[in-house]
Amino acid sequence: MLSSMALAAQDSQELGPYTVSFDLNANYQVQFGQPMQSEIANAYSMRLFVDNSTAAVIGITEYAQPTDATLKVHESMMAMSMLMREGLNVTSVEDMSIDGKNGFLFASEPIEAVAGAPGKVYKAMYWLDSQDCECGPVSVGMTSVIVTSSFPLDVTQSLLSSLHVVKGGSATSTQGGQVLPPT
Repeated sequence: MLSSMALAAQDSQELGPYTVSFDLNANYQVQFGQPMQSEIANAYSMRLFVDNSTAAVIGITEYAQPTDATLKVHESMMAMSMLMREGLNVTSVEDMSIDGKNGFLFASEPIEAVAGAPGKVYKAMYWLDSQDCECGPVSVGMTSVIVTSSFPLDVTQSLLSSLHVVKGGSATSTQGGQVLPPT
């Protein structure tokens, strides 16, 4: 069950009901996670990897009901989660446009260095369908996209600047991949 390789070419993958296209600008293989479904949300993920320590994960979560999509709220929650659950200290945050939408990119480092683990981890988030709410300085949306990368910053930026996610469509996968059980 080997995946084929790609180098610096626009790739298009079917991920659940979404078509995800990007240019990673690196040699990589693709693995698909099993979709996770619940009454609250459906989640889809794929891992683009070079080896066990250098990879990017693209995750799409589609909520059943409108959800708080206020980026500042998610910046705070994600920074705490990275610290408490993943042992990563956020060193910088940058507001940026991803897929033509408002988003952000965190740069982080492990609190404790571990042999073979990446020295830097990047995490980005945006919402496909975020809309400002009349009720105050908040947004609501139903579909979030999170990208986690241990690739170097230039490769991560190439991925984020070329990332495009569309629900539906019938683009054919131009890159092989294998389905993995949920982690």
